[in-house]
Amino acid sequence: MTFFLTRSLLCFALLLIPQAAQKSVPVGEEPRHRVVFSNKYVRVIDAEVRAGDTTLFHTHTEDNVPVAISGGRMRTEVMGGKVSESSVETGGVWFARGTYTHKISNTGRTTLRFIDAEILASPGTASSDAPLDKVPGLKLEIENERVRIYRVKLAPGQKTGMHSHALAGLDVAITRGKVAVVSGDRQQKAAEVKPGEFSWRAGAGDHSIENVGQSIYEAVEIEWK
Repeated sequence: MTFFLTRSLLCFALLLIPQAAQKSVPVGEEPRHRVVFSNKYVRVIDAEVRAGDTTLFHTHTEDNVPVAISGGRMRTEVMGGKVSESSVETGGVWFARGTYTHKISNTGRTTLRFIDAEILASPGTASSDAPLDKVPGLKLEIENERVRIYRVKLAPGQKTGMHSHALAGLDVAITRGKVAVVSGDRQQKAAEVKPGEFSWRAGAGDHSIENVGQSIYEAVEIEWK
């Protein structure tokens, strides 16, 4: 009798351990999330979860825009909430409202990698300009009161032509490629671009992008409102 009572109490205690152990860390302190750039407007996090690995519970306090550099299968568990299974495509982008706490398990066979742009503040350059939906190779994906997000997709030899961005923003490369950029009256030499590379545009400006490589070039441009 004593044996069965002790065993029952032990099982009950083991059931309580996971609940007590569910502690969260700030996203910038989660080991698979690396802060790689920051200023007063943006903090950029490079997150990588290998096949079979699971992150700690971590908290996102800011609105943010994750860009999937390497997609795959994952399980997402919200602390104190639901568990969901999903498939993320390479190049996927979405807008997430802070604050939330979750952990991610890589249930696929490939590494999951995201460039996550946290929106810390607005540069105060709100624009009433219409989206750049008529610029070759640009497609408006998401727009709300905080951001405007474009997908850039250029075939070999294709160029956007000169166009104006009225807002500051972050450009994130999804594919490997070779591009040449004309910024204002300044010609930039063709450069090799790797998936996950990014650059911050501090303000409004004109530029043109040309794909001088041999494969399709894809990127995401996030404008701050």
